[in-house]
Amino acid sequence: MGGDSFFDFTVAELTLGKRVVWLVADCNMPWYSDKKEWANTRLIFDLNENDGVTQLNFKHEGLTPGIECYKDCERGWTHWIQTSLFSYLTNGKGVFRQPTK
Repeated sequence: MGGDSFFDFTVAELTLGKRVVWLVADCNMPWYSDKKEWANTRLIFDLNENDGVTQLNFKHEGLTPGIECYKDCERGWTHWIQTSLFSYLTNGKGVFRQPTK
């Protein structure tokens, strides 16, 4: 995301073909008053296959409406998961967009 921003992830859980959980071990989001807002939150990717179709369920555990970045992050995750990742998985090219802040 440029500048002094960073996100350190640790794979906290992995079940091949079923689930991946990333722990945000540390972060710096200089555009928010709480620069560590994502620290100790978890990104959860659950995969379910049914009749040859894979469904991805995503949750950013700890990202709640009461925190400063919620509106930006909700829009961002919606774009990255539903648009960019879907495009990457179906035609090999993601859809980049500029950060909201």
